[in-house]
Amino acid sequence: MERASEEDANTGRVEAATNGGEGQPGDGEKSASAQGGTGRRLGSRDRELISLLGVSRYLTVRQILRLGLGATTAKAMQYRLRGLSGEGTAYKVRPFNPPVVRQLGFRAFDGEPQQLWSLTTAGYAVAGAQLRRPLRVPRTDVGAAFAEHFVLLTDLFVEMVRPYLQASVELRDLPFLWDVTDQVELPWREGSISGKERTRVVRPDAVVEIPAARRRFFIECETGTHTLVPRGPEKHQATLRKLERYDDYVCGLVDGRAGLSHYQVRYPDGWPCEVLFLVPGGPRQQSTEAVVATFRSSRNAKCVSARALSRPSADAYLKGFLPPPQASTASREPSAAARPGTPLFYGEVDHLAVKTFVLETSAALKQANLALRQRRLPLVPEPASRAGMLAFLKRAQAEMQRRRGSPSPA
Repeated sequence: MERASEEDANTGRVEAATNGGEGQPGDGEKSASAQGGTGRRLGSRDRELISLLGVSRYLTVRQILRLGLGATTAKAMQYRLRGLSGEGTAYKVRPFNPPVVRQLGFRAFDGEPQQLWSLTTAGYAVAGAQLRRPLRVPRTDVGAAFAEHFVLLTDLFVEMVRPYLQASVELRDLPFLWDVTDQVELPWREGSISGKERTRVVRPDAVVEIPAARRRFFIECETGTHTLVPRGPEKHQATLRKLERYDDYVCGLVDGRAGLSHYQVRYPDGWPCEVLFLVPGGPRQQSTEAVVATFRSSRNAKCVSARALSRPSADAYLKGFLPPPQASTASREPSAAARPGTPLFYGEVDHLAVKTFVLETSAALKQANLALRQRRLPLVPEPASRAGMLAFLKRAQAEMQRRRGSPSPA
């Protein structure tokens, strides 16, 4: 409850600052004027930067400059970020209260100190308001060992979003969805030789959805921190092991009678998916391509689609599925979710809650029947409404895509 109260207080102070209200400092707080300067308010470029951080989770100063958000030098951008983080100086930096960004330091592979910039809880509140959709605050920060791994991933996002920003496309109107929250995981259960079920999970580094092309991509960064081929049973993160888990998830049947795979139950929209291994290029790319080729030949036709691409190649490949910036802005009607004052009874959050409930209930019923079968007791039949609910989820998923501005499936 203390955390919730703190978040509500931060959100209230952010709204006061962004909407032009003065707001009163709370107990123990000092107003900006008491600190020796005038309190800063968020400008349009600030809001755009905060929204980008809400989608990408982390950005470096180099990446922010690449996106062209006002400041043209690293020093000027550092001043701006310091102000948004609540840090002020006597002359050049006016602090924003409460802080909406924060800095995480790490060392690159070559030993050079680097910084990632991320949002605070208050920053996520601002980003959610700008994007007009709820944003999950990450439970933890990326570890220092994987920070540069995340930079490579975010470089791909920067290159994908940059043409649309240059064409003045609003972030909430982007023709693709980029999900890198730490809650992106694809769990399922499968039987083992002993007859017991075990929990399996795939955690992609990012999920990219392109509604216009009706395609979904699972992005995996391969920077060399893991081996390509497992050297022992404990090496679960080896590239080959990842391919095997994706193959089981996408092709393995959870419902034999309905012919549905784990992937089709989680994503009932019928979109094909593909795994993209994002590699630095050079020998690592060649080695990863060889592992993918070996995997395909060993698993025959039952194989998830996968390929290894350098960052520029991945950018070009994904852009081939995206509409040009001009078309994405001229041909799209504002969705109901984007029109202010239009309440939605069934929106993204409701859909996620219903879908999660159905999947968890199905998994619980399957686990219960497994226990009953082992005790030779009568099984619990599936409810007659199951097929209707799955059909509803499929229609609801299509409606969610329509509201985001994508064309309806043919």
